Amino acid sequence: MNDDSAFFGNAHIEKRDDTCFRELIHSSQGGWTELYRVDKSGKFRVLKALKPQFRGQPMYELLLRKEFEIGYNLQHPGISEVYGYGPIPDLGNCIELEWVDGTTMSNLILSGHLSSGLSRRIALQLCDILSYLHSKQVIHRDLKPSNIMVTHNGRNVKLIDFGLSDTDSFSILKSPAGTLSFAAPELVNGKSVDARADIYSLGKILALMNGRFAFIAKKCSKNNPDDRYPNAESVKDSIKRIPLLRLIPVLVVALAVFAAWSLTRTAVQNSPVQEPEQSVVSNQQNLNTDTTISDPSVIDELFRQATDMINTGNR
Repeated sequence: MNDDSAFFGNAHIEKRDDTCFRELIHSSQGGWTELYRVDKSGKFRVLKALKPQFRGQPMYELLLRKEFEIGYNLQHPGISEVYGYGPIPDLGNCIELEWVDGTTMSNLILSGHLSSGLSRRIALQLCDILSYLHSKQVIHRDLKPSNIMVTHNGRNVKLIDFGLSDTDSFSILKSPAGTLSFAAPELVNGKSVDARADIYSLGKILALMNGRFAFIAKKCSKNNPDDRYPNAESVKDSIKRIPLLRLIPVLVVALAVFAAWSLTRTAVQNSPVQEPEQSVVSNQQNLNTDTTISDPSVIDELFRQATDMINTGNR
């Protein structure tokens, strides 16, 4: 048996000129940037450039440079990696970014492919990413489904687009920003913001994902920042506790069975003495009743249901 490894077909190297092989993959509606996919030394990369009408304008050039400097210092598997910054022929200054082979969370929602298990996975990973961001004093400020990529291979989250992000080290471009339907009130109103602005946006995202997150989403999205979760780690803890809440119906059934069993025993103990000829039948009925109510198989079934619920919640 031949088990040597080999290419299935003729292997070849296709030489491409980075400045020639260029594919426009996104142009932000109402925004100032556009994205191109390029092939660089056999690897796909993304170039983020200003739209032609904004190139050379100081404010937009500063925005692009600010995004690069914030992103370049972030190193996390859940954040699209930033490789470099500089001029590209016909595009002007560009940020070179990691190419993410996946789809946006928006597409998953619209296509109906956002399952309960995947929703939980995305939510927990988002919390980890935000915890890292906020530990670096970075606020994303534009957290929304279209800025959340989910990879085809592995179903892992990649947070993208830091064009509106901010950090304490910058003294410029502090204007109100974000997407209105996901932005915290204090962000829209131009007030001072902190990491809880991202928590608000996270709540709006959780509300779109799965009904199981309803209570958590509502607390995240309180208008008053003091009423929200204080940080992403607290949100993650609440999400991880959700399977325990699903045990409540099982516990109610168990209590009802126990109550019925207790009442039956009490009724038997307090019942009047029967005539001799009836006592054997009556005792047999009571014995059958006790055996049915306290049958260990009933308790086993309740524990089986509880285990199934926990396993389902963890998928």
